[in-house]
Formats: sequence, C-alpha cells, structure tokens
Amino acid sequence: MSKKMKKKYSIYLNLIICLSIFVSMAVSDSYKEPNFTVISKYDNIEIRQYDKYVIAKTSIPKKNSSLDDNMFSVLAGYIFGGNNQGKSIPMTTPVITKESDSSYDMIFFMLDSNTPNDLPRPNSSKINLETFSMGKIISIRFGMWATKERVLKYKTILDQFIKDNNITISSNLMIAQYNSPWIMPPFRRNELMYQID
Repeated sequence: MSKKMKKKYSIYLNLIICLSIFVSMAVSDSYKEPNFTVISKYDNIEIRQYDKYVIAKTSIPKKNSSLDDNMFSVLAGYIFGGNNQGKSIPMTTPVITKESDSSYDMIFFMLDSNTPNDLPRPNSSKINLETFSMGKIISIRFGMWATKERVLKYKTILDQFIKDNNITISSNLMIAQYNSPWIMPPFRRNELMYQID
C-alpha cells in the first residue's frame, strides 16, 4: 500500500472511530427519567399522562433571567453532596426550566424519593424540595441545542397544533433538556411542554 493510500486509510479510520465514540456517548447517556403514558402521538408531538414527582427547584426573578447557568450549578451542588448528609443523589433527566408569574424556575426530578421528607436537606436556601403534579402534558420533541431561536420555532409549531385541535393549556411553557453537555448536537433531545386540561 502506498503512503498516500495509507494516509487516506488512516483518516477514514479515525473518522469512523470518532463517529463511534459520539454514538456510544449518545447511547450511554441514559439517566433515569419520569415514567409516563403516551395517550396520543402526532409525528414529534405527544400527549402524555404523568404522575406526581418529588422535585428540587430553584428560582430567580425574571429580571435576572441570564442566570440560568447559576441555577443549574445550585441544583447540581445539592445532588453532588451539598446537603446536610453530604449525600450524592442520582442525576435524572430532563432538567426543566419554566416561567412562573414573577420568576424563572429550574427543576431536577428526585425519582428515588416518594416525599420531600425522604431527601436530605439542602445546604443552600435557594433550593426548595416539593412535589410536582405534572398530570396531562402536550410536548414537542426536537434535536440540536435548545437555543432561543429553536425554542421559538418549535413553540410556534406546538402552539398552532394546540389551536387547531382546540386544546386548553393550563401552564406556562416548560423547556425540557435531556442530555449531558458533552452530547453532540445531532444526538440531543429537547422538548417543549405545556400542562393541559
């Protein structure tokens, strides 16, 4: 085999190895997530029924909406031992951000606990442990990164579907992100959700 052919072969082999690693990372990125029942499905839109779950929640005023990364750090600190027992709590998915009347909230699901009292107390006063009744949800799934532009694009599609099908929503929009930061964009899973009647 000539040097030129060997070089081409080496490049192709490295590309295959890199692709295999990325696929492996995507497949292995499997955190526990809330159980749900799919009621109906329309392409990438689903109507689901969820149960009640224990969550860890932190909030910031709407005027400080640029502090999303800080919200994640607060919750991550709690599950990585920032509590009165120094206990690590399993990471779950999705991480949900949602808007309330006066604040932005970020939620981690505590899926190994039945009540907030089952959990160690957070060291940070910025974290609340509570139950979250998700109930019936309508969602739309999309890949890549959940940028403002992509959220707006898929929100527009979901809102039109809701209007066309006379569905009544009972919550503000929730953004659910399912993957670790190192997962490559083509393998990422994001969803927009509303609670519905």
